[in-house]
Amino acid sequence: MKKEIMRIKNGIVQQGRLIRGPYFLRFFEGEMSGIIVDASSEIEILENLFRCKNSLIEGEFFYKEKKIELEPKNRAVKKLISRKVSVISISSHLIDALSIIDNLFIPEYLLKSKKYKKIAAGLMEFFDLDISLNKKVQDLTFIQRLQIELLHAVAAHHRLIIVSNVNGKLQMEERQELEQLYSRMTRIGYSICQIESLKNISLDKLDYVQIIDKGKCIEELSRPEIDYSEISRLVNRNDDAEKYSELEKYKNTKLYSDLKSSALELNSLCYGQLKSITLNVLRGDIIKINCKDSSSFRDLKEILTGKAPGAAGQILYYGIPIKNQKYKRKITKHEIACVDYSKNEQLMFENLTIIENVSYPLCLRKSDFFLHKRYIKAVESYIKMITPDLNLNKKVKYLSKEQIMRLVLCKWVLCKPKLLLIFIPSVLTKDGPDFIMDRIILELNKYGIPIIIVSEHSDYKTEVTEKSYVLKEGILCRNFQE
Repeated sequence: MKKEIMRIKNGIVQQGRLIRGPYFLRFFEGEMSGIIVDASSEIEILENLFRCKNSLIEGEFFYKEKKIELEPKNRAVKKLISRKVSVISISSHLIDALSIIDNLFIPEYLLKSKKYKKIAAGLMEFFDLDISLNKKVQDLTFIQRLQIELLHAVAAHHRLIIVSNVNGKLQMEERQELEQLYSRMTRIGYSICQIESLKNISLDKLDYVQIIDKGKCIEELSRPEIDYSEISRLVNRNDDAEKYSELEKYKNTKLYSDLKSSALELNSLCYGQLKSITLNVLRGDIIKINCKDSSSFRDLKEILTGKAPGAAGQILYYGIPIKNQKYKRKITKHEIACVDYSKNEQLMFENLTIIENVSYPLCLRKSDFFLHKRYIKAVESYIKMITPDLNLNKKVKYLSKEQIMRLVLCKWVLCKPKLLLIFIPSVLTKDGPDFIMDRIILELNKYGIPIIIVSEHSDYKTEVTEKSYVLKEGILCRNFQE
C-alpha cells in the first residue's frame, strides 16, 4: 500500500480578502495525481498555498499521517511545505545569471565543484535527459526549463512536486516527453501532482484525481473510477447547458442588414490536391470546414490566405473578382483577419501584456491609441466581460495556449475585420466545445463578420456554426449530418 505524503482536510484558504474551500487534498508516495480546476484563479490560489504565499485559516494538515497543528501564521506548516514541496509553473524560477548546475543545487550548494558537476551529469543520465550542462539557462526551451526545475526538486529532496498549468504551453510530443520523466520520478518514490483544466490533462496517466469546482473539492477518484465523460459532467454540471441557452438568444442579435450579400466566393478553384472547390460565404455566415488530410488543410489554407498564385479558378471578395496579391494585402492591412493556431509564436507578442496585445491592431489604425485612456478602458472592459479572472497587465508568455487562443479572437472583435479566417491544427482539437471561444465568435458574428473555421483531421467542436463542410482528397462536400 502506498504511503501518504501529505493531506489537507477541510482546508479553508485565505488570500487577501479572498477565501476558498473546503479543500480535501491527498498526495501519496510514488503516485501521479491530478487536480482539475474550472478557473485560472483557482490555480493561482493552490500555487500560492504550496509556495507559502497564502494561509490555511481552518482545517487539518497532516504530513506522513502526523497532524501538524495550525497556528495563526501557519509557521510550522509553511516551514514543512517549503522543505518538502516544489511548485513548477509557467513562470520559471530558474536564474538566468547562473549556470544549469548552480540552478540545480540552489539553495543548498552555491559553489561550483567537480562533485556537483558529477551529480548533475548522473541525474541527466538517470532521467535520460539530453541537455548539455554547458548550455546557458537563458537559451533553454520551455520544456528544458521544466525538466531542470524537476531535477532541482530531486536534488533538494522535495518528495511532492506540484506542476501547475504548464500543459497548455506544450506541444503533444513535449507533453509525452514530460510524462516519461514523471513516470521515472514516481518509480523512485516522488509524488507528482498536475494542476490543470480538464482540457489540458491526460487522464489515462493519473492514479488519482481531485476535482475542484467554484473553490470547493467536489469529488476524488482513484484509477478505476477515472472517466472523462463523468469528470466533464462533474466539472461543467448544468452550467454549459444554461450558458448555451443564453448564447442561443444572443445569437439572434444582429447589428447589420443586407443579410444575403456575398462576402467571399470561391469559383471552381483548383490548387495542389484541391479539385474544383466552390464555396459561397455570405455576411453573417459561420462556416466550418473539416479537412480529413493534412495536404487538403495546407492547400486550402494557402488559397484562403492568398499564398497560392498558381491556383486556377476565381475568387470574388464582396462581389468583386480579386487577384492573389491584392487579396493578400487585405490580410496584411487587417481588413481580413487570419488566425493560424499552428503558428503559436506569431499569434501574440510574448513580452507584451495582454492589454497591449489585444489593442495592437487598433493602435495600427490610430497612432495615438495608447494616449487616450478612454480607448484603453473600452478594451479592458470588453476583455473583463469575456474572461473576468485575467490580470490584463500580465505578460502573454505566462499564459496557457487556451487563454491565448481566446485572446487572439478578442482583438479581432475590437478591430472588426470584414472576414475572419481561423485555422486549427489537429494537435489543438478539443473533445468538446469551448464556451468562451463560441461566445467570442458570436460577438464577431453579431456585426455581420463572416467566419470560416478550418480544422485539420478532427472536426472542431462548436455549438455556433451554421454550415459545415468536409474536405477529403481535394473534394469539398456539405455535411448535412450535424
